[in-house]
Amino acid sequence: MGAHNGKIDIARKYIEKYIQLGIKHNRGYSKKYIATVLSQDHPDIFIDVEDARHSVRRATNSAGYQDHTKAGEDLARRMSLIGQPYDELKNPQPFIIPKQYKKPLIIADTHSAFYDRLATELAIEYGLKTNCDSVIINGDFMDFYGESKFDKSALTLDGFKDEQEWGIDMLRLLQDCFGKVFLKKGNHDIRRENLHQRLAAKYPSIREMSDYEDYLFFDGSTVEVIEDYQKIKFGKLNIVHGHEIGGGGIHVAYNRLNKAMDNILSAHSHVIKQESRSDINGNMFGSWVIGCLCNLHPRFHPSNDWSQGFARAEIVNSEGEFEVHARRVVGKVSKPV
Repeated sequence: MGAHNGKIDIARKYIEKYIQLGIKHNRGYSKKYIATVLSQDHPDIFIDVEDARHSVRRATNSAGYQDHTKAGEDLARRMSLIGQPYDELKNPQPFIIPKQYKKPLIIADTHSAFYDRLATELAIEYGLKTNCDSVIINGDFMDFYGESKFDKSALTLDGFKDEQEWGIDMLRLLQDCFGKVFLKKGNHDIRRENLHQRLAAKYPSIREMSDYEDYLFFDGSTVEVIEDYQKIKFGKLNIVHGHEIGGGGIHVAYNRLNKAMDNILSAHSHVIKQESRSDINGNMFGSWVIGCLCNLHPRFHPSNDWSQGFARAEIVNSEGEFEVHARRVVGKVSKPV
């Protein structure tokens, strides 16, 4: 009995320590966490983590019936012994384009090996002719066709054997042309990450595989990768791929404007649309959907209303006001939308 009480006394000291840490840092420490530390610090006293956990539960009176009338007393102490919530998003804050970049070329939906060579070349040529100082790749730069939900063709899969090389070569070209590249992940870009997560559930070592930055790394790279769930802020313009906000349909620009309630430029839907509206105070907001730079006739959807396009945005004053110059690929040239 004495040894048992001794275990509980040690557990109480650790519990009090983590209560004070929890109050100080506004966070929680689960009983399992405290028990793990206990078992590591006192292997001569506790047989294993479960043995330590039992003592922690006894010390906090959580092994049996509780008087619910006292549950609300000293809430901060009680909350300090409840484990932290799991946060899926590493950095949910917007990615802000640094102020020195005032005129980016904006492209999207190349889909790696499905890219349209002429449309992509026209976009790059336009960016060079208009002196763009950077390029924003607004999602679905890569495709990872092997993880598509559609039936796969063996012949098409063969065309993707050098997909990584394509991505590295294209990023190197864009960096050489414009100096700075911002690469936002789209829903296709994260197919590879989702595959790793599924495999890691069975094989934890898979988590150690290279991330997206490593996968597309090249010597001299300064490419900045932006998470798929992060919106980009370019002055007063919000830039999203499209999958993370929704609002598709026939009137995609209008629907996304209603979703954002602010200026928004998006892609994802492979169409070119524009919409504007003012609020009750006369403030004007716009929505631009810029089209794609991929092949317009994929096997899974050969007849569609897709359009190839891209855009240039430009900051026009110190308040972050901007202009968007959208372009449509028609035949072998690009024209203003």
